[in-house]
Parts: sequence; C-alpha cells; structure tokens
Amino acid sequence: MLKNGRKNKGQFLESGKKIAVPKAVSDDLQENIGTMHDDLAKAIADKNHQQKKISPDKTDDPVEDRDIQRNLAEVYTDGNGHVPDLTKLEKTQRPLWQTILYSLIVVFLVLFVAAAAGFWYFSNLDKETFTNENVIVRLEPPISLVSGQDSTYALVISNNEKVNLYNLNIEMFYPESFVYMSGTPEAMTEKKNIWNIGVLKVGETQKIEFTGKIIAPLDSIQTFKGIVSYKPANLNADFKKEIIADMPVASALVGLEITGPEKLLADQPAQYKIKYHNASDENLKDLEIIADYPPGFIFSSSTPSPQAGANNIWKINELASSSEGELVFVGNFSGVAEAGPQEIRARLNLKNGNEYLTQGENSLVTEIVKDQLTLQLIINGSGEDQSVSFGDLLVYTLNFKNNSQQDLRNIQLKAELSSDILDWKTLVDNNDGSVSGNTITWTGRQVAKLLKLGPGEEGEVSWQIRLKDAAAGSDPDINNFSVESYAEALLADGDILGGSIKSKKIINAINSDLDMSVTPRYYDENNVALGSGPLSPKSGETSSYNIQLVLKNNLHNITNIEVSAVLPQNVSWNNKENHNLGDFIYNASTKKIIWKVARLLKSSHDGVADFNISITPESGDVGKVLILVPEITLTATDSETGAAINKKFKAITTAFEDPIMGQLDGIVQ
Repeated sequence: MLKNGRKNKGQFLESGKKIAVPKAVSDDLQENIGTMHDDLAKAIADKNHQQKKISPDKTDDPVEDRDIQRNLAEVYTDGNGHVPDLTKLEKTQRPLWQTILYSLIVVFLVLFVAAAAGFWYFSNLDKETFTNENVIVRLEPPISLVSGQDSTYALVISNNEKVNLYNLNIEMFYPESFVYMSGTPEAMTEKKNIWNIGVLKVGETQKIEFTGKIIAPLDSIQTFKGIVSYKPANLNADFKKEIIADMPVASALVGLEITGPEKLLADQPAQYKIKYHNASDENLKDLEIIADYPPGFIFSSSTPSPQAGANNIWKINELASSSEGELVFVGNFSGVAEAGPQEIRARLNLKNGNEYLTQGENSLVTEIVKDQLTLQLIINGSGEDQSVSFGDLLVYTLNFKNNSQQDLRNIQLKAELSSDILDWKTLVDNNDGSVSGNTITWTGRQVAKLLKLGPGEEGEVSWQIRLKDAAAGSDPDINNFSVESYAEALLADGDILGGSIKSKKIINAINSDLDMSVTPRYYDENNVALGSGPLSPKSGETSSYNIQLVLKNNLHNITNIEVSAVLPQNVSWNNKENHNLGDFIYNASTKKIIWKVARLLKSSHDGVADFNISITPESGDVGKVLILVPEITLTATDSETGAAINKKFKAITTAFEDPIMGQLDGIVQ
C-alpha cells in the first residue's frame, strides 16, 4: 500500500525520494481514483456518525449523505486521492516584498500606539505644570524723559502661572548717566539696583518703583535693562525673564532761544540775542553757551565778552534755580559769497564730570541780501585783523563793484580810520580825497567812476599812512593803541537796503613797544672801571669790555623773550655776568650767549643783564676796528595781540661811545 504518495508527472514520492512508476500502473491508478474517493467518503461518514448527535429535524437520506461525504473527501485529499498527514506543517517560502510590507505595518502600528499614549499622558498631566510663559514682566517709564528732572519708573511683575514663584530676585542695570534717588521698596546694595521678594503667589502682581535723575545730551538714547529670576514651586530649577527699555532724552530743564534779524544786507551789522533759563529746582554750575556761525559770518563784539581765545563760547559759572539770563553778540555776513539763507545755531551745555552735555539747542535763519555795491577793504595785503608795530606803514586799498543790473550814480566813498597813533602828516593819497578828522572822503570829483558805475563795473582807491613811533607809547594823551578801519558807500541814486553800505571793519592792534638798548662800556656812569687792559686795543695786548643789555616795555605784557648772539672766534668769554630777570646762559662749545625771560610785565622794572668779553688783537689787526659782538637778535610774543616780535641789533665793535671817555675810535694800535 502506498503512503504519502501523490501524482507528479508519472512519479511517486515516498519518504522524500522519487520512485519511477510504469505507465500502465499509472493509468490504472487514474481509473480507480473515483472509487477511492467513494471509499474515503464512506469511511469519514462512518466516523462522523459515531461522534455527532443527529438533530431531530434532519432526515436520514442515504443519497444526500453520500454526496456530502464525497465533497468532504475532495476537500481533505490531495490530487492523488490520499489524505495528507495533518499532524505535520509544511513550510512554504513567503516573497520578500510581503515580509517588508508586514514589518512596516507592525512598526507603524507601534508608533501610532506610542503617540496616542503620549498624547493621552500629556493631556492629562497635573494642572499645576509650570510653563514660564505666563510670568509677565514690564517696565513702565515716564511719559517723557527730561534731562535733569527727577523721574519715576515702575517695574511690574505678574504671576499668571499655576504655581507659586519663590526666591524672586530683581536686578536693574541703569544707564551711566542715571542717578538713583529713592525706591519703593528701597533697593539693596551699594548700586541701589537689586530687590528680593520671597514669594510671588499665583495670580499675584508686585510693583517696584524707583526714582532717579538723568543728565544726558538731548536725543541721546538711555537704556534700562532688568533681569528677574525665580524658582517655581514644583521644579528644582531657576528661571528668569529679561526686559530692555530704550528711551530718548526728549528735553531738559535748562534751555535757550535765539532771536535776530530775518533779512539783512551782507555788510550790515546784525545783532543776535540768546536767552537762557533754568527751570529746575536747584542751582546749576559750570554751563557754557556755544554759537555756531555759518561760513562768512564775521564776529564783531558781544555782551558779556566771550571766552578768551574764542569768539563763540560764553562760560556761565552758575545759573540759579528758576532764573534766566541773556547775552548779545554782533557781527555781519560780509564774508558770505552768495545771497541766501544763513543759519546760526546756539547750544547750552552743562558740565557733568569731565564732559559737557548739550541740554538745549536753538537756531535762527537770516536771509542775506547781497548789496548792489560791494566794498572790500584791504590793509597791508589782508582783509583780516592783524597786529602792527609802532612806526609801521599802513597801505590801504578799497575795492568797489556794482553787482546790480543798473547804473549806480553819484557814489560817495568814505574811509574811517579811528586811532590816536596815526601820523596824519604822513598820509599819501593819489586821489586827493578830503580829510576831516579821521575820515577821508572821495566823490566823482576825485574818482570819475563814482559819477557813474555800470553793471558789473568796478574800481578802487588806495592810500597809505604811517603809525607814530614808539615814543607815542608813553604819551599820556593816547588811550587807543589800535587802528580801527572801515569803508562806507552812500548813493544819491539807487535802491540799497538800509541806505548805506559798510565794509568789514579791520582792527590793527599795536604790538607792545618792547625794545632793548645795547651799550658797550669800559667805565660805568660812576666812573668805575668795568673793563681792563688798554682802552684802545693794542696788538698783542688783551682788552676787556663790558656789554650791557636793557629790556624796556610799556604797552602789553610780553612772554617768551630770548636775546641771543654768537661771539667771534677771536673774542673770549670772561665768565663774568649779571642779570636781574630770567636765565643767562653761555655755551662754550658754540660760543653762543642766550638770555631768556619768561615774562616781562608792562608795569615791571626794566630787565637788565651785562657780561664781560675780551679780545687780543694780532699784528695783522693793526689799523682795524674789531667786532666784539656780531648781530644781536631779540624774539618775544605780545601776550595781548599774540603777535611775534622780532628785532635785530647791529654789531658791537671796539669803536663805541663810553659813558665816561666818550667816543672811542677803536682802531687797533
């Protein structure tokens, strides 16, 4: 009997081995398959009848029962009609794509389950979980930041979380210009910038107020920064919030305003007034006002006077609380090249530490109208103020030009030279203007172009005059040691704003009358011998002479005085000198004599120095006059005019006038 056999292309398998079957046998087996099915069905049916209970409503129909059993046999038999061994599983190879697909499905299912579980977990967390998003911190600054004014700031902290906040600490970082005044509650530490709050309960709001003052420039940005740190009740960790507020300085308690003309001729004097005030409740010290002039503005004067060395800075030592002040300055726009608006700005600065901070600023625009006739006055080649010295020659040139589109007729020119030290006897005027007092006047009679000056046409007049010599410096009738000069034009026909045109005023300040006398001597005025050896030099014999230097000054204080000379090679230094001011130095290597005086006051005594030198003529010097000291140079600075003073004095020889012996010929014998 064959076991576990099945039809497979004329072969049978037995115990896992292939067995060849003759074709005749195979055919017989095929013919008996139906019979075998019937037998198997009958066997199964007999077995089932033994195990089941027959329902009352079933009929025992042999034909029907046989058909059922036959169908079951077809299900439970293989293709060869055998019933397989159902106690063993036969493995089959699953395709790779099915394996991957099933694996992905499993992974996605796991992830889905995990996500759903996480969502459920976090959705049902404790309702008191801390987020830090509901701790609200804000800084409430004043509406407007005013420099110099006390202002109050509020730091507000709200706890909108579900848990209490502990160890609440607030630290503020102020701008450098901020001065802490007070706080509610009062701040801790030396910097007054830290507050500690033990606990901030759920739903609670705390407000910290602090008052301070800022002194800072207008429009500057002041930055306040705050850091709030705390620990939530349900977490062992510190959290913090940070807030930053930038505020511009909008105004100040001190300020100023400037007023002046809205329209002006370029050469006309313009007066500007600056009013300043202190609206604070305290006195202010160390203020300054600075005026910024446009190019071409020429400053003339001011009340009060500006700071020394500057014409646009005024110092205010103290400005009382709730008080105001005023200053006035005058100038003109003669240096402006073209007509149009010109802006003058003024600033009020307050000293804070080592720097000045701008607390107020104002400006004014003046419309400049160019003259129909322009005047330009030049003295010694310059249109600006400059210092001069006694005895100097002043050379004047006055240029005039018609800038209008019409003829200008019957022009009258005047030159005003205001001074007590002009020597009018030295006046040279090729146009023969008429002189009255300190004024020279020209009309069309002297200068033809003044009768009719066409559009764009120009002309000039010139003259010169000398200053009085240094003796005028001691004249008690002379009070004004300067020359103030300006020119003026008047028109009989034409339309000029203001009725006349004036040139820029030029001031020539007189330098001090510093002078020095150089006197060689053998005897002094008391007939005391200062020298030695032959009075008249002799070949082969040594003669010593004394040289006296006397500095005189009456007008201004003088600084940085230096007198110098270099001795010839055949002249020896006797190492004998006297001086009552400064330092007297002799350099043996260079044979240079230097006398330095730092300051010589106009009211002080004369500066005096003297020294001895000697000379031994040689045979070749017989019949000659020998040089004792070559050219002597004097340099100094006039402290009032700022001008440098330079003078040279002729060489000293053996031929000189002695106070006792009179004139010596100085010829070597």
